[in-house]
Amino acid sequence: MRAVAAASAIIAVGDAATAVSLLRSGSPSLARLDVDVEPLRVGDEALQKRVVNSTSADSSVALVGAAKKPIRIARGGDMKKLKSKGPSAPPQSGASDLKCGATNKVHSGSSKKDRCPKECPFFAQNRDDTEFCTFACVTEPDCRRMNPHTQIGDKKLGVCRSCVVGGCDTCDSSTTEDRCLKCQAGYVLKDDGLCYFKYAGAWMYVLVAVFGVIFLLVVIWVADMQFRPCCNEEGLDEGLEAREQMKLRMPKDEDNERKLWPLTTNLMTTHVAGTGMMLHFSFQTALIIWAVFVALVWMCFSQFVDEDLWRLGTRRFGTPRENCILVAWGYERQRELMWTKVAFLWVVYIGSVVMCFFYGVRQLRTFQATDFNNKTMKDFVAMVVGLPPIPGDKPVEEDLRTRIESVTKLRVVGVSVAWEHQDVEEEVAEALASDLASKMDTPEGGEPPGMNPIRRVFFGLESAIFGLPQPRSSAEAAGRRDMVESSEVEEDVQRLQERLRRLRPETVTGVLDRIGAASLARSMPAAPPAHAPSEGAERERVLQLLKGMHTSPKAFVVFSLQEEMEQAIEACKDGFSFEGKDGIILEEISAEPDTVQWTHFGHSSAKAKAMKILVGFGIILLACLFWAIVFYSPYAYYVMTFNYENG
Repeated sequence: MRAVAAASAIIAVGDAATAVSLLRSGSPSLARLDVDVEPLRVGDEALQKRVVNSTSADSSVALVGAAKKPIRIARGGDMKKLKSKGPSAPPQSGASDLKCGATNKVHSGSSKKDRCPKECPFFAQNRDDTEFCTFACVTEPDCRRMNPHTQIGDKKLGVCRSCVVGGCDTCDSSTTEDRCLKCQAGYVLKDDGLCYFKYAGAWMYVLVAVFGVIFLLVVIWVADMQFRPCCNEEGLDEGLEAREQMKLRMPKDEDNERKLWPLTTNLMTTHVAGTGMMLHFSFQTALIIWAVFVALVWMCFSQFVDEDLWRLGTRRFGTPRENCILVAWGYERQRELMWTKVAFLWVVYIGSVVMCFFYGVRQLRTFQATDFNNKTMKDFVAMVVGLPPIPGDKPVEEDLRTRIESVTKLRVVGVSVAWEHQDVEEEVAEALASDLASKMDTPEGGEPPGMNPIRRVFFGLESAIFGLPQPRSSAEAAGRRDMVESSEVEEDVQRLQERLRRLRPETVTGVLDRIGAASLARSMPAAPPAHAPSEGAERERVLQLLKGMHTSPKAFVVFSLQEEMEQAIEACKDGFSFEGKDGIILEEISAEPDTVQWTHFGHSSAKAKAMKILVGFGIILLACLFWAIVFYSPYAYYVMTFNYENG
């Protein structure tokens, strides 16, 4: 402070250069001050007054402002003094230092808790100077003079602000009330000065009512399914039994029982559901360990280097004055702690690379050890590579089996050819489902007891959605039961007809014919729809579909022993010919049969692979475009049109 007072006296006599030298020697924060002394005029009372009233932290701001060199960012002067007071150091100036009408420049050391005197209780940003983050304490009538757009004095916040009206584009600056002059697009301005959503109306209440009714119906539906009586006890028991058999169980114990795996089973080391399950849970564990490692590294930096690392990016923002203090503090602290961020990234990067190497080696060793200790179906299978495209009207599997046996001199259990059927995948899946359904006993749907009108509607929806048999009335269900039993009754009816004919053939012939016709009609299944194809036509269609397919370059060969599979691969290492193509070989596979995706075979040429890659990138770009238009664009529009006048 003595250096500042001496500099003020020297300025009064006109020696500006000496004043600047004295300030530099008197304050470390001014040692690097670059001031053009020419504009410092002799007897400049305003400059003298600013130097006298400034602290050492603000002297650089006063001189630079007088030299017409605006500061690019608000910084707090001598940060060494501020840091010596700790992260929660008291402010450089208290509320008693704030005077009405006096402009004060805030910095990182300023306190957010400062309040203006009661005579002028509002902070207003000074727009008349060329510096940043300068505020003055004013009364509410003076708010408009400081900034025409912040004419309202907010006693709660202690600042001059603009109107706070949702959907407002331009505030009404002629009043000190929260009134809007022009609303944003989609809003309409009313007499009370507020903006209302233009498209709001009765339709919104109708929409809410519709969704409410739908939600209520769903709740009633779920409740009805919960309390609905069971009408197919046998089917329920079969379903529960199938569900029970699908559960994973331990190997047989000494009592010849297979118990469920306990919840304490370590799925990373125990072979419960295959090697893939073990590797998957190992990946989950590695991911958790990596996340904990990253968090611990940052916690160590925050705890042992600087506790401000806990607070960066978390401090509250608010009024323009508070935002200036926050930005200045954040800028300085980030510049000072930048080395910690760089060091953190280096530690995390090197640690992640090392952990990835260890993780990859462990996964490989786990797979190899599990595969060695467990015999699975893939240990008996070899994959044929290099087959030519062969049409489906030839017995490819039998011919290929015979050819491999002649080359390897080993017995082949079977051959499965991978067909190129990606273009007709839906037709093939439909034919397989139809063939499977014809070989299964499909339960016949019946009407649950106590079927009221509401429950009948719900049951019909379930049948339509899940493909269940349509509900039938009690009479229809009884008729269906008679049809199921008709195969046994029909023999009794025929025997009765023969006995009656022996008694009085001429009188009972008509009755017998009617009985036989009724029984036959009841025992015959319902006629198919007129538009449905006959069984022969459907079979012919599927047959033509299969004949039009071609083999992919790969097939699978099953041997009796693993040793035979390995011998066959060795015998075919130089390749063999089949259907006019040479160079066909056998390879060992690492995937289990139940993981084979048959539809992905074929279309393996370089052109087809390139097209798949291009299509994949195209889908990704379309997804990014959809995200940008549907999600990001509204956010960007909101940010660009947001009113920042209140901070």
